[in-house]
Amino acid sequence: MPDETPDPEVGKKKSPLKTIILVVAILLVEAGVFIGVMMMHDPQLVEANPHAAVIEIPEDEKIVELRVIDARLPNNKIGVTYLYDTQVWVQVKNRYSEQVADQLDRFHNEIKAEITAIWRTSDPRHFQEPKLENLTRKVNALLDARFGTDPQTGETILAKSVIVMQPGFRIDS
Repeated sequence: MPDETPDPEVGKKKSPLKTIILVVAILLVEAGVFIGVMMMHDPQLVEANPHAAVIEIPEDEKIVELRVIDARLPNNKIGVTYLYDTQVWVQVKNRYSEQVADQLDRFHNEIKAEITAIWRTSDPRHFQEPKLENLTRKVNALLDARFGTDPQTGETILAKSVIVMQPGFRIDS
């Protein structure tokens, strides 16, 4: 049998110093190439147009907010009564603001009763929605039907309904 002697270099670990030096050298070369390329390409100069057109919105087209109600509205759908401090606002174009404000003044109690009915019949999970999508949709449909459309242009008078509501608090034990 041939005499097998183990190679003395096989069991020894080599120092990682050469590998580290090689990696650092490659990184330095890459950084040098990157910086060189960036210096060769100057950024383009950009000037702002001093004559840029500013779109001016006519006063009649600006949106204004009008308060519909500010009340504590109850919900007793699950057998426990909660009160919600609620504000309902409508956004309309300025040209419709007098017409809408007049309707809000004349029919304040009727509108409040209709919105209160929405609150009383809504599921408790609707009050937990981050943006109150279901309540806003119901109130928007109610107010949109009340205010109608502009007879001349055919566009809806109501631009948007906004509900600002605090978390409900339990009032019965």
